[in-house]
Amino acid sequence: MRNVSCRRVGTVAAWCFVSAIFLSADLGGAAEFNPASDKTIEDVQCVVVGARLSGSQPQAGAMLLIYYLGRIDGRSPDADLEALVGQEAKKMTASDFSSWTRRCGAEFSARGEQITKIGKSLQLSGT
Repeated sequence: MRNVSCRRVGTVAAWCFVSAIFLSADLGGAAEFNPASDKTIEDVQCVVVGARLSGSQPQAGAMLLIYYLGRIDGRSPDADLEALVGQEAKKMTASDFSSWTRRCGAEFSARGEQITKIGKSLQLSGT
């Protein structure tokens, strides 16, 4: 299990909690890496976006990185991330960055809304 620290409360803590679950999950051989998987490539593109955003928007970049790395690890735990990230980063144009940022942000936001609803529901139920 990886050591994850979640100190802030609210939505950031919820995302940190979910990320900790993804990062600590032992999925064994449940998923095999398929280099042709479009979804894995799309998630790798979001990792590239997160890495690029980390310089100018550290919190947003880190949250994207954690979320999309968790997705990739869950689907393809044996993926050669270094090679895939390098491949996608090399071919990314300014136009790609813009469209990937919109796509990744929309997916991430949608999941964030779901987690916020779950958190509110848990609060209301006293759990």
